[in-house]
Amino acid sequence: THAVDLVPSVQVKQANTGAGFYIRGIGSRGANSLPDSPVAVMIDGVLQQRNELVSAGFADLNRIEVLRGPQGTLYGRNANAGVVNIITNDPKLNTFGGAASVQVGNYNALRGEVAVNVPLGDQVAVRAVLVSNSHDGYLSNGLMDAGETLGRLKLLYQPNADFKLLLGVEQDKIRTDGPGNVLLPTNSRDDAWVSPDYSSLFTIPTGSPIYCNPNCHAAFNVDNTRYTAQADWDLGFGNLTAILGHQDFERYYAQPFSGLWETDTSPVKQDTAEVRLASPASSRISWVVGTYFLDYDGGGEVKKNYTFDQLTEIRENSAKSQALFGQVTVPVTERLRLTGGLRYTKDDLDSLSASGTVSGGITAVDAKVSKSYDKVTYKVGAEYDLSLTSLVYGSTSTGIKSGGVNSNGIGYDPEEITAYEVGIKNRLMGGQLVLNADAYVYKYTGYQMSYYYYVGQVPTFLTGNVGGTTDVRGIEIEGLYRLTPNDRITGSLSLQNSKFGNAQIASSCTPTGVCTYVDLTGRALPRVPKKTLTLGYEHQWDLGTGAYVRGAVNAQWKDGYEVDLLTFNYSTTKAYSLWNANLSYSAPGDKWTISAFVNNITNYAVLEQANTAGPVNVFGVIGAPRTYGVRLGTKF
Repeated sequence: THAVDLVPSVQVKQANTGAGFYIRGIGSRGANSLPDSPVAVMIDGVLQQRNELVSAGFADLNRIEVLRGPQGTLYGRNANAGVVNIITNDPKLNTFGGAASVQVGNYNALRGEVAVNVPLGDQVAVRAVLVSNSHDGYLSNGLMDAGETLGRLKLLYQPNADFKLLLGVEQDKIRTDGPGNVLLPTNSRDDAWVSPDYSSLFTIPTGSPIYCNPNCHAAFNVDNTRYTAQADWDLGFGNLTAILGHQDFERYYAQPFSGLWETDTSPVKQDTAEVRLASPASSRISWVVGTYFLDYDGGGEVKKNYTFDQLTEIRENSAKSQALFGQVTVPVTERLRLTGGLRYTKDDLDSLSASGTVSGGITAVDAKVSKSYDKVTYKVGAEYDLSLTSLVYGSTSTGIKSGGVNSNGIGYDPEEITAYEVGIKNRLMGGQLVLNADAYVYKYTGYQMSYYYYVGQVPTFLTGNVGGTTDVRGIEIEGLYRLTPNDRITGSLSLQNSKFGNAQIASSCTPTGVCTYVDLTGRALPRVPKKTLTLGYEHQWDLGTGAYVRGAVNAQWKDGYEVDLLTFNYSTTKAYSLWNANLSYSAPGDKWTISAFVNNITNYAVLEQANTAGPVNVFGVIGAPRTYGVRLGTKF
């Protein structure tokens, strides 16, 4: 995930319920079952509706693609902020080989990975991957640890040049104590990662023992199994692709959260299907048409808050989505190309919740809530070649993020976006300099805002729609300069402004429904730095025998920003910079490599999330401390 976090305007933000992607300031806080993330995460072409980040899953990768901005025409609902495409290596015919690596570091870090490609005749090949990743907790109480395993198996059948079938199965497991909180401010002590001992807990503000006292041990477990099948058939006039996916997912956490103690079990079953027909590579006009189907079952979630003796059971939480889409790019002249696309989406949602107390069980069942909506989204754009090495482009596109139902039975509507974007891409000085610039304006209608508010002393999570227009706009500049054949400099600058439309949220309510509201109208969105600057330098020393040594250093600077919707003590992070470095030696032919790395060289504690807990204490989630290690890898 470190490489993704260095992409301009892309962040990986931590929260108590896991990490999630933010693109151009838009993302989801953690990985709650609702609302859906506005960043579509795809693994081998299959949408991950639950996209808790698993670092072991970034294994045996072919590449990672980050598409910034709405991608509603080709990727559909819930891609209002963009798409992260994770593409793993496929089996290769008639080739036996593979790779293996082991990495050790501080905090008793140990990561091992092996990938093996085996041909089975001339038409069949398999590729197997095994990964194990672990380290001790970054926090003094053992939280922020890692304990992940992954197994992946792919089978390729390709009887001829026109047809191939790819089958895959992957299983991920996480067994950790999970994310954790520290008392803010972190500069009030020598070690920012010192955190409370959660072996026993007491309620806030009464100070009475919680039900789990004195054995309040945290846990964060994930079991995820994915099955995929992809068939590609060259029909001559077009290329037909069909992708099927099935996912069985379950996340369980038991955690102290700003003085609270809660557990949550979230099972999910998901089926997806996509069929598309695309123009052949030789076609002068580029086009694609297709259909998509999603069947999501998130029923069965059970959440227990022991601090307030509160029980919530989601008996039904399902979504069915169907779509038809098409996009075409037509060359008008040798230099000018026009693009147009349409997508029709229809969603059907059902939700049924029950509530009660941990000690007494279910006492109330809400009425079933059903919601349906459909929407046509579009994209129009143009590209123009200023020269053989410079291209300008512009587009207008729309997107939709699905609506839903809160656990209290209150529904919220879809979020819609209209985006305007212009930019230029250049390869200058004979390809020695790559310089790109982009400007964008996002107009949101019904922007979905999620937050906690208190009913008495009981926290309640709610998602609602912001009235009026929520505005996000920015400029991005990024470049790569090859100073010499062995020296490379990279850099980027992101400038962004944002403001809510008519946003009013309840900060607290009495049990009788009398609420205190906070007006956020015109305020900037949280977790959106106005300025972000990255800079990197890489040098390679060729040793004359095909071996080489490569060294690199990179830095990222971010302006200060709010980390929560509400402003309170320590809810603002100051401007900061993060520095990373690595040095590696590669033997001739890259047969084996040894490298050393250090991340967060200055050991800076980045504030990711802040939460008030009672009238005095403020707790927060912070990023990883300084980590370093050595990695040994080989190819065979």
